[in-house]
Amino acid sequence: MTTPAGGLSLFDAARAMGVPFTTEVSPSDGEVVVRGFKFHYLDWGNQTRPPMVLLHGRTNAAHTWDFTALAFQDRFHVLSLDMPGHGDTAWSPSADYTLNTTAPLVASFIDALDLKSLYLIGHSMGGRNALVYAAQNPGVVKALVLVDMAPEVSREPASLGWRVLPAETDTFEEFVQAALKVNPRRSPEQLRGSLAHQLRQYPSGKWSWKWDPALREADTNGWGPDRLWPWAEKIRCPTLLARGGDSDLIPDAVVERMRRTLPNFKSVDIPGAAHQVHGDRPALFIQAVRGFLDSLAQ
Repeated sequence: MTTPAGGLSLFDAARAMGVPFTTEVSPSDGEVVVRGFKFHYLDWGNQTRPPMVLLHGRTNAAHTWDFTALAFQDRFHVLSLDMPGHGDTAWSPSADYTLNTTAPLVASFIDALDLKSLYLIGHSMGGRNALVYAAQNPGVVKALVLVDMAPEVSREPASLGWRVLPAETDTFEEFVQAALKVNPRRSPEQLRGSLAHQLRQYPSGKWSWKWDPALREADTNGWGPDRLWPWAEKIRCPTLLARGGDSDLIPDAVVERMRRTLPNFKSVDIPGAAHQVHGDRPALFIQAVRGFLDSLAQ
C-alpha cells in the first residue's frame, strides 16, 4: 500500500522522529517456505554485511522495524520477518502461536537463509522467540537485544493497547484516530504511514488487521517463566534489554535476575516509550542499540 493521504513517507517520518540514516533505501520483499510454512520478510540489502534479524511483537509486522532497519542497513544486512500469522506470512492452520510452534519455525527460517554470526533483535512476542533462539544456538548469535520482553513479565502483553482497538472499521482514517487515542506518543502523520502496513481493505469494504484474528485470544507464550528462565541461563552472547520507560511490563527484580544470570548483560530504559519502544521513541532506541553494539567492538 502506498503512503495514504496525510501520511508521511518512511524517510520523511524518520527525519521527523530524529532517526539517523545515511541513504534513502527501501527494502525488497522476500519469501521462503520452511517446514511447509511460507515466510515473508523484508530484505534491506548489503548482503555482504553481518546479518541483523528483527523479530516483531504480537499483532505487528515486519514494517514495524522500518526505522530501525533504515538506521542500521548501512552496517548490517538487515532482515525483518513477518512472524507466523502476521503480515504476508502464512497463518497457523491450528491457530497455535505458542513457542512450541513459532520457535522451530524461526530457527528453520534462519537455517534456510544460511545466516551465520547474526545480530538478533526481538520485541515482545518476537523477544521471547529471540531469547529461545539465542539460547538454543549459542554459536550463531553474536549479540541479542530484547525489547520490552524478558523471561518473566508482570502480565501478558495481550492486555496492552491493541486489544482496545476496533476489529474492523469502515475507513482507514477511523483506525488512525482510534490508534491515536490509545498511543498519543505518535503523530497522526506517523500513524498513517505505519498503519498502512498493518491494515488491509477486505472484499467486504471493511478495513481490518493483516493478522490472524485468532491472535486476539491466542497464547503467544505457552512456556512461562519456569521454562524460559532455564533457557535464559544458557545464553552466552552479549545481551541488551531495552525497556520502555513508561512500560511496567518487566519488574526491576526481573532485570536484576537477568543481570546475575546472563553474562555481559546490559539494560536501558527508554524515556517516553511504552511497550512499543522502537516505534514510540525510535531515535533513543537506535542510539541505545548503537551504543551497545559499538561497545562490543571495543
